[in-house]
Amino acid sequence: MKFKNILGTGERASIKSIQSDFVTIASHQLRTPLSAIKWYAEILLSQRQGPLTKKQIDHLQEIYRSNERAINLVNDLLDVSRIQEGQIHLEVRPIRIEKVIEEVVDNYNTLIKSSKVNVDFQIVNGPLPEVEADQDKIKRVVMNLLSNAIKYTPAGGRIQMILEKSKHYITVSVVDSGVGIPKEDESKIFEKFFRSQNVIKLAPDGTGLGLYIAKSLVEAMGGKIGFDSEEGKGTTFHFTIPLKV
Repeated sequence: MKFKNILGTGERASIKSIQSDFVTIASHQLRTPLSAIKWYAEILLSQRQGPLTKKQIDHLQEIYRSNERAINLVNDLLDVSRIQEGQIHLEVRPIRIEKVIEEVVDNYNTLIKSSKVNVDFQIVNGPLPEVEADQDKIKRVVMNLLSNAIKYTPAGGRIQMILEKSKHYITVSVVDSGVGIPKEDESKIFEKFFRSQNVIKLAPDGTGLGLYIAKSLVEAMGGKIGFDSEEGKGTTFHFTIPLKV
């Protein structure tokens, strides 16, 4: 039996708006308690208020990691809501993109060490000029690509962060020796909530929103994003940012 869609265009738009508002309000309301949990967990893990047993530390670290995943999910949902509503706000100014990359790599240093992967940073055709871009948005894109590369690259693997200047833009490439993307999944890789089966086995708690958000942010700044991959051998994600005019 087929059911006729009885909602008009205006009603469907209204429902979509309500859904978007719900996501935004719920996400904002979640931020405060999640931030409080993170703050208290950090205080306890610092052991400034007294020593902890190894078992207590292990439990607190799991609380901290789970809370971080929840915070990341909230941020992703807020970003998706803004993207769908066409409300990406850019604070464009001249930035040195190599400094942004260095900061992201430094922030992931602990994860890099615990994952036992090697990360190299290389500049081609340097020195690099400034680019006109939103620094926080660039950082968000690079964080997503680097964290994926770390998660999906086996211990002992190699990740390369490469910056290359051409006439009109700078290309940022994240090259890994990880699990790669199956051919049948390549056309869906930037879709919302999509995750390949081979990466779900390695990291079952992902949202499938990171690459969708990265693509939207890069394109909002006038750049393009793409990838080259071979399953079992690795992936290269690359995006461009226009040079300062």
